[in-house]
Amino acid sequence: MIAINFNKFERVSGLFVMFFVVSGVIGAVFVAIKRDWFAPRIQLVTDFENAEGVHSGTEVRIAGLRAGSVDQVDLLENNKIRVNFEVLEKFKIKIREDSKTQLIRPFVIGERVLEITVGSNTSPEIKERAMLQAHETLDIMSVLSGRNLGDYLGTMNGLITNMKVLIDAFTSTQRTENFVKTIDQIEPLVRNLNVMSEEVIKLSRQATRKDNLGTVLGNLSVTTNHLNQVMPMIMEKAPELSKDMTKIVQNLAVLTENFKLLTPTIIEMAPNLPKTSRRAIEALDETVVLLKALQKSMFLRGNVQDVREEETKRRREPAGD
Repeated sequence: MIAINFNKFERVSGLFVMFFVVSGVIGAVFVAIKRDWFAPRIQLVTDFENAEGVHSGTEVRIAGLRAGSVDQVDLLENNKIRVNFEVLEKFKIKIREDSKTQLIRPFVIGERVLEITVGSNTSPEIKERAMLQAHETLDIMSVLSGRNLGDYLGTMNGLITNMKVLIDAFTSTQRTENFVKTIDQIEPLVRNLNVMSEEVIKLSRQATRKDNLGTVLGNLSVTTNHLNQVMPMIMEKAPELSKDMTKIVQNLAVLTENFKLLTPTIIEMAPNLPKTSRRAIEALDETVVLLKALQKSMFLRGNVQDVREEETKRRREPAGD
């Protein structure tokens, strides 16, 4: 082998190069350790309806702290987006089964990051390759994106068209007046509803006082039970009762109609009835006086005595004779 001899300057330069190389390697290792590049991680999965801006390497955060990154993004058959990501194992204790994932922007125009909410202490810890429930969010940049802006503008166009139809309808003077009248009638309606509610409350209090309603319902139940027992006996003992009841109802209807015809005449005669009754009583009094006077006359006194004796004798005789 050929011996290579380095002079003084070449040796010093080599030492400097080796120093910088070793320093670079040590710095890289230090940065890797500082950034947790060699720290153990756990793999988790979540599904989104819309994962715009999410790609391999997207940052994963927990409570605002960097906790991992996205490994892979896939489109499933059901049009959902499957996001596989990894999280540092030291954050595993904070991720529970009730934790949720969401896509947010730390700044208005920044890139989206995958945020994991901290779970409750009562919920079990998450397991490796577990599925976290996603919470869909919407931000300003997503709204202003070309894919969504067209749909929103179409919806706004339909809303403006409907508002135009409504404004055109209210430009009619008659419709506006009818609308104002309707509003004016709302206050009396509300007042009447208030009065009705107060009356209903009073009625309910009366019904529930001392369990009156329960007593009435109990008595009604007893009455119904007795009627159920009596009705078969009535139908058996008096089969013609239903027909007779029908006739009675018909007769009552006829009587009611006749009373309707007599009612105006009775109302017309009502003011004179007290006067007529007094005159009839006075006439009876005068008749009694006249009869007594005739009995005391010499022509009728004997005949009256004979008639009284015959009546007394007839009352004493047996009824069968």
